[in-house]
Amino acid sequence: MDLKYSETFFSAQGEGKYVGIPSLWMRFFLCNLQCDGFGQDDPTNSETYELPYNDLDLTDITDVMQLPVFSKGCDSSYTWSKRYKHLITDRTVEEAVDELTALLPAGKFKHTKTGQWSHMVFTGGEPMLKNTQPGMIAIMQEFYRRGNLPKYVTVETNGTKPITPELAKFIEDFKIDHGGEWFWSVSPKLWSTAGEKNSKAICPNVVSKYAEVAGRKCGQLKFVVNGSEESWNEVEKHTRAFRASGCYFPVWIMGVGGTFEELVLTESDIADEAIRRGYNYTTRVHVHLYGNAIGK
Repeated sequence: MDLKYSETFFSAQGEGKYVGIPSLWMRFFLCNLQCDGFGQDDPTNSETYELPYNDLDLTDITDVMQLPVFSKGCDSSYTWSKRYKHLITDRTVEEAVDELTALLPAGKFKHTKTGQWSHMVFTGGEPMLKNTQPGMIAIMQEFYRRGNLPKYVTVETNGTKPITPELAKFIEDFKIDHGGEWFWSVSPKLWSTAGEKNSKAICPNVVSKYAEVAGRKCGQLKFVVNGSEESWNEVEKHTRAFRASGCYFPVWIMGVGGTFEELVLTESDIADEAIRRGYNYTTRVHVHLYGNAIGK
């Protein structure tokens, strides 16, 4: 099996429940959503969008590390836009696991001195695409074959793509046979911030199946809001829908902003409102530390 991915890196988790945890990342290529509305003056009006990822001169770009942080549109658009296909890494499972292992301290998920575990994070793009789910299974199986199976796995997903029977069976075995935790970090995209229509981006029945497979406590819902009343109304509406479907993952709120300067403009107000409404708040630590730089 060949794997197509945009990058691998080792860094602290920057969002949600496991913020600060050392994590090994694999960012898969391709996504079923575009989220061009992020950072736009009117996220719901595509005619007014500015999309720097479409305008960037790629003549001399040969590596994702050379790319800037995009302030408008999806900040990881290089993981799905066809303009960036020449930057994709295409490797066998064994080669990919070699690359991942080399990034870990002493090549191990369990630290040899502290005994603490680094987490494995699959992100994207969209790692729950049907053709990508076998890649996650194959990587985990290869780590197991090498005696270096991670104990904690997070999948960062938009929550729109159904879990395959094969992945569901693998997760059940991972939990029972190895005592592992499979954690869903679900970020449903809001019409008022991402410009993605609810009919396409909000799929409570899909996410409820995730919860059924991994456990009702093994996940989180992360909504990105821009502080508008429309964005808060969407959070309230969709949270009720997820609860009605049987998904009781706790809700975390993040402010919109692909760069440090954009994030801090509204962050404190959004944090206060999230707490007032009874939700958790999470900043984006990697934005504060590294300016949302690629590879961090």
